[in-house]
Amino acid sequence: MAEGLKNIRLGIFVLSGTLLLVVALYLIGSKQNLFGDTFRISARFHNVNGLMQGNNVRFAGIDVGTVERIEIVDDSSVRVTMVIGKDIRRFIKRNAVAGIGTDGLMGNKLVNINPGTGVSESVGEGDELNTLRPVEMDEMVRTLSTTNENLKVISSNLRNITDRINSENTLWSLLMDTVVAENVKSAIVNLKLLSNKGVMITGDLKGFTENIKRGKGSLGALVTDTTLSQRLRQTVVKLEKLSDTAAVLGGDISGIVRSLKQGKGTIGVLLNDTNLVHDLTKSIRSIDKGANNFNENMDAVKLSWPFKKYFRKLNSGKTNTK
Repeated sequence: MAEGLKNIRLGIFVLSGTLLLVVALYLIGSKQNLFGDTFRISARFHNVNGLMQGNNVRFAGIDVGTVERIEIVDDSSVRVTMVIGKDIRRFIKRNAVAGIGTDGLMGNKLVNINPGTGVSESVGEGDELNTLRPVEMDEMVRTLSTTNENLKVISSNLRNITDRINSENTLWSLLMDTVVAENVKSAIVNLKLLSNKGVMITGDLKGFTENIKRGKGSLGALVTDTTLSQRLRQTVVKLEKLSDTAAVLGGDISGIVRSLKQGKGTIGVLLNDTNLVHDLTKSIRSIDKGANNFNENMDAVKLSWPFKKYFRKLNSGKTNTK
């Protein structure tokens, strides 16, 4: 009796262990898509950053498959083959982008499939997705190291600048000088007054230009009086005619002078013929000489006896007249 009870207990234990094993295998198989319809797609990465077979594949944040195989294609690419359930196939398009991510902050690596932009067909068996280059931790560390060095240099420069500012005879002392502050205030007040005067001058100029436009004042009359402008045009026309006449007279006078220089006409002959001048001088001398001879002859006639009595009567008549 005791032996039979012991066998029953053993059988129940074995049966329970078998059921637990089957359930575990089912759960593991369902997670690895061993008991459902699946399809395979792949993606090429430059670096998988520690991704392993069996790691999860996520689409839009949901686990939809697992990594089946990882193989090196060449020195710059690694192909990752993924097993995904067929019920997800219609949601994944051919323009989707795959990338290497992390399950949590420090969790296992996984493949994230992000939907693409635009309209595209659903993926098929064996399609290869576009990929994003993952961020490498070593590269991040190197970048952070360079950034830290730059920050160190910047902080050192800032320290030197602050030390110079705090020293005497620098910008800080200039900023703390109350006399300079008062001068700056006075300059601002003067600028304000200058701007106000500028506004007043602008207003006066505006009124002045409006008066000119309305024809007020001498300048306004000159600008707007059409009659005056017409008179000015007539005066200009007359001046042009006068200048034309003066030009004609100048041309005539120039021709006359040219003719005189060339000895044309009576005056030209008189001005240019030296022989004629000599002859005229000679003639004048002869006339003077003849006049002198005539006077001498008249004196001789007065003294001659036939005319002597006549000239005496003539002289006596002149005396009585006086």
